Amino acid sequence: MAVTDLHLPVAHQSEEYDIFAHEAHRIIDQLVSQSLTHVNDTNEISDPNNEEYNIQRGRFIVLENETKTQGQTSIRWPTIAEFADEKVGIEKINEYIEKEWKTAPGGHDDSWLYAIDFLERKTLEFNYLYIYRVRYSIPTRRQPIPRQTVSVYFTIDVSKIKPKNTIVHVSFVFETMRVVYHPGEFRFRQNWLEDIILFKEKMANDINF
Repeated sequence: MAVTDLHLPVAHQSEEYDIFAHEAHRIIDQLVSQSLTHVNDTNEISDPNNEEYNIQRGRFIVLENETKTQGQTSIRWPTIAEFADEKVGIEKINEYIEKEWKTAPGGHDDSWLYAIDFLERKTLEFNYLYIYRVRYSIPTRRQPIPRQTVSVYFTIDVSKIKPKNTIVHVSFVFETMRVVYHPGEFRFRQNWLEDIILFKEKMANDINF
């Protein structure tokens, strides 16, 4: 591609000059300039005497401290040897909810009732999967049988090949959500239950029979 550009250096105004190379150099120079400006701005903002910086830094410290609490749980989940049948799972899930979800900041209040059901046991090649459903609802005088409920599905993974003193693996998901959570790496929020209820109510109202 042959071009003549009056903005190019005279030595480069020839058929051999690649306009794309010139443009690439220009973009790189611009990025370097912007990066240097950003570094200077960052140094100014991170000044310990900068009030806005200290406020933002405080927010991140709070988030960091919350992250450090992850992995900690007051529940002792059973070992493979202790997991005799599905009833053990119901007992431990109930203990987990009572000790972790109800007492957590933002945990659900007493108006939320729940029931735990064992659904099935799946037999795989190297493990058993015990599936449970925790179903939440808010009964009222007007609606003692609530129209909508929120389900949380727990899976307890009991290995066939790991040592018998190995702790079973526990995970759970909220309906309408795809994220898989694990005890000790999760902070309960009551507004999640409320959001799911509202979502299901809206879906039900939008359906015309």
